[in-house]
Amino acid sequence: MKSVGLSFRIPYNTQWGRSLVVCGSESVLGSWNVKRGLALSPQHQGDELIWCGSTAVPAGFECEYSYYVVDDDRNVLRWEAGKKRKLVLPEGLRDGEVVELHDLWQTSSDGLPCTSAFRNVIFRKIWSTEIQRLLGIYVIDSSTKLGQWKVQDGLKLYYAGDSIWQADCVVQKDDFPIKYLWLIEMPWRGVGVAVPMFSVRSEADLGVGEFLDLKILVDWAVESGFHLVQLLPINDTSVHRMWWDSYPYKY
Repeated sequence: MKSVGLSFRIPYNTQWGRSLVVCGSESVLGSWNVKRGLALSPQHQGDELIWCGSTAVPAGFECEYSYYVVDDDRNVLRWEAGKKRKLVLPEGLRDGEVVELHDLWQTSSDGLPCTSAFRNVIFRKIWSTEIQRLLGIYVIDSSTKLGQWKVQDGLKLYYAGDSIWQADCVVQKDDFPIKYLWLIEMPWRGVGVAVPMFSVRSEADLGVGEFLDLKILVDWAVESGFHLVQLLPINDTSVHRMWWDSYPYKY
């Protein structure tokens, strides 16, 4: 059976005593057990701290994976937001060939287009068989393959289902590293209302807007023909008292 090398690379600055692990759905990446995942090693490249690791996998390998920040005992301190990454090795790889994955840490903002607000509201009117005609997603960069920063010459992605867009492009190894941009052409337009949470008052509240009053606000917005409700969450939204809680006035 042919064996292919799989090399992971991701820039991420950590504190002392913390490291990165890549963990995935297959046993070679821990089967979603972070303590058995692939440990990455740090390398300084200029001002960046790059975490790297490699392993051997069979040809035709497929899996989902994600990156985790762990302490010395492999306790998870932080994980990526959004959906798990999906890896499908292309056909035709030679025995011993190495596939390099150059990733970036996924933040919560990266997953916004996959949230219910986008999928069920913003994209709702166009999530149909006509989606490829109505919605355009492009990737562009300075190379001729990706349009030389011109949208009309960029690489257009096609809809693959389940909120996933993809496209294939062959880039020469000498062209790396590359910097690229995602561009979204979205024909949808909507109207909404923006309101501070504390001003959402009802007859049953305790003198200040409460989260239970949101149902009344949403019902009113629907009756008024609005598509969106934007909130200024001035009320305390801490639950776990950890970094993933929402603190709108932290910065």
